[in-house]
Parts: sequence; structure tokens; C-alpha cells
Amino acid sequence: MASSDAVPFELQSIEGIRYHKLLSVLDRSLASVVDTFKLEDLQSIFPDLAQEIPEKLVDSYEQISSYLRNSANADFQAILMQYDMANKLAALDKLVSEAAERKTASTSEHGLVSIMSPDAINRGRSAAIKRVELERLEAKLAQLQQENAVSLSALAQKRDVLADERRKLEATVGLVNKIAN
Repeated sequence: MASSDAVPFELQSIEGIRYHKLLSVLDRSLASVVDTFKLEDLQSIFPDLAQEIPEKLVDSYEQISSYLRNSANADFQAILMQYDMANKLAALDKLVSEAAERKTASTSEHGLVSIMSPDAINRGRSAAIKRVELERLEAKLAQLQQENAVSLSALAQKRDVLADERRKLEATVGLVNKIAN
């Protein structure tokens, strides 16, 4: 089933080129593995059966070979279905064809890519990095400004307390001077 001749044309266009190449490779690999199991090997293992009832041995060989091929093929198909390989490879085909179209057109969604110098590309990357760094530094500045405001408020309170203490002390010294005079 894995060859592109065995797959209906409608499925070929839906599933994509890479999926059919994968199926072809799996089919060839499976065939080479199953083909290593030969009738002669079975006859050498069971020489008495090969001489007495060769038809049964041939039938058994065909059944075993068919079972190996079908079960391995079913396992491969289950794996392909489990990982949704048809859709993933179709998406990859689409990406590759879109990239090829952009390359031939020498444009991308953001403008001309083929004429951008490496310096321009690096500046674009570094601008994004610097933007993130600027945001981080601005956040740190805001945090430090908030801490400074809290510290200034505490300092103003302490200054007021010290001014009150100074007035009290001056009043006390003035009173002591009056008493002493």
C-alpha cells in the first residue's frame, strides 16, 4: 500500500510529497526485512516437512511472510497516525514551498530580505535585545525611585523629630541659663 501507485490520487495531493516518500521508504524497508525470510531457510529448518508435505510448508511460509508484512505495516501505520505524520509533513511541504516562493520573489512579509545587509540584520536583533534591556532598567529605576521616596519620607520625619528635640534642648538650655544668672 505504501507505494504512490497504491494510494488514490486525491490522497496524494492532500498528504503531500514527503509523506509519500516516507511511505515508500517504509515499504521498501519492510520488503527488504521480510524478503530476508526465505522459503529455503524454512525448508532447512524443517527438512522433514519440506520432503513430506512441501505444499503445506509453502503455504505456511506465505502465511508467515504475509503476517510479518501486514503486522509491521499496521504498526507503521499506527505510529504514523499517532504522531499525525500526514498533516505534519503536509505542513512542512507547505512551509518549504512558501519559502521557495519567497526566495524566488526575493521578498518576505516584512519587505525585501535579499537586499538586507548583515549589519542591518544584526542591528535589528540588537535593537530588540536593547529594548528588553531598556525595559528592565526602567523597571529597576522605578523601583529605586520608589525606595528613594520612602527613604526621603523617613528622613523628613527624622529631621522633624530632631528639630523638635533641638527646640526642647534650646529651651532647656535657655531655662538653665536664666536660672544660673
